[in-house]
Amino acid sequence: MLAKQDNSFKLRGNGRGFTLIEVLIALAVFAIGILGVFSMQIRAINGNAVARGVTENYTSAMDKVEELMALPFDNAQLTAGEHSLAAGSFTQTTDGIDNDGDGEVDEGGETGYINIQWRVTDDVLWDQNIKSVRVTVNSAVNGGRQKAISIDFLKINI
Repeated sequence: MLAKQDNSFKLRGNGRGFTLIEVLIALAVFAIGILGVFSMQIRAINGNAVARGVTENYTSAMDKVEELMALPFDNAQLTAGEHSLAAGSFTQTTDGIDNDGDGEVDEGGETGYINIQWRVTDDVLWDQNIKSVRVTVNSAVNGGRQKAISIDFLKINI
């Protein structure tokens, strides 16, 4: 005689699946992880904005250094003392910078956040034919925080 076969499905273990508490704990751990990633993303964006501002300052300072180096030794921009191009005072002929960040350089009515200053000192290194120049660029980047960069160079009368 053949034995009767039991075809009923039997669960192994407790067979209850996940409880509501387990699901809530898993969601809490996931949410904390996502908030950490989101926080890192915000910091990266802010860091990139500051780096962009510093790069713009450096580029503007180097542009002014090259402009001053190309001028004759006795040019008015190289007289001893403080000189500046203040934010908002730029014109199409004096600036050469995209001050308002819209991709257009020196468009009419453009005012910006970049301030370029340079200080000229005569008779450096006991020589009448050398001028020391320090170019400083300030700008308000990333929520108004001021970032500045300075470049020093010597102008020699040849």
